[in-house]
Amino acid sequence: MVELYEFTYTLVAILASWSMYATLYGKPSPFRSWAESSFIGFTMGLNIVVTADYVWRTAVQPTMRGEWFPFIGIFLGILMVLRLFPKYSYISRLPIAISIGTNLGLSLRSQIFTGFINQIRATIVPLYVAGDLYQSLVNTTISVSVVLMLTFFLYSTELVGPLGTTAKLGEYTLYIALGAVFAQTFMGRLGLLVGYMQSITDPAWKIPYSLALAAIVLGGILIMDRYGVLEKYSD
Repeated sequence: MVELYEFTYTLVAILASWSMYATLYGKPSPFRSWAESSFIGFTMGLNIVVTADYVWRTAVQPTMRGEWFPFIGIFLGILMVLRLFPKYSYISRLPIAISIGTNLGLSLRSQIFTGFINQIRATIVPLYVAGDLYQSLVNTTISVSVVLMLTFFLYSTELVGPLGTTAKLGEYTLYIALGAVFAQTFMGRLGLLVGYMQSITDPAWKIPYSLALAAIVLGGILIMDRYGVLEKYSD
């Protein structure tokens, strides 16, 4: 037996999902506008609640216990809110600058390792691995591809002769790499779609409601488009 609460939010979620997919029709529709507005509204409300709870637990409560350091964060946060008041908006530049500078410093340290040093280490590999032909081919492919792509980005000299050949090969290698990344991204998104379709069709009692709501959304769009009121009520 399905509880009323679960039944209600499941129907709303399914309706919102099909309403989002209404964008594939190619025209604005009230279904898509409702789904987008609801998603943004619920997301903002959830973020406000989660943020307020986080501030209460990590800043307000420690301050009430006599810890003075979290008060600095509360004070800077209040100054940042002054951004909403044009007369005092210049004051908000201080906490914004501190936040951006701190985040930049923290991220820069990690980026040096993840985006620079570790990338170089990953390309400095032995070309031949004894007893492992597959790994030898992988290491050789990585090293050769990196060299070819680096020659493609040489701008200090004219790419002619052998250098021009390697640059062209590097260009093709870059296209292959970008294509593989795009294919991987597409497969990931397709996996998310399949997973969500499973969530609105499992257990089996959801299937008739999913089909019925899909028919309602599609039928409503077709009827409203036929009578020329689809875009009128989509604002």
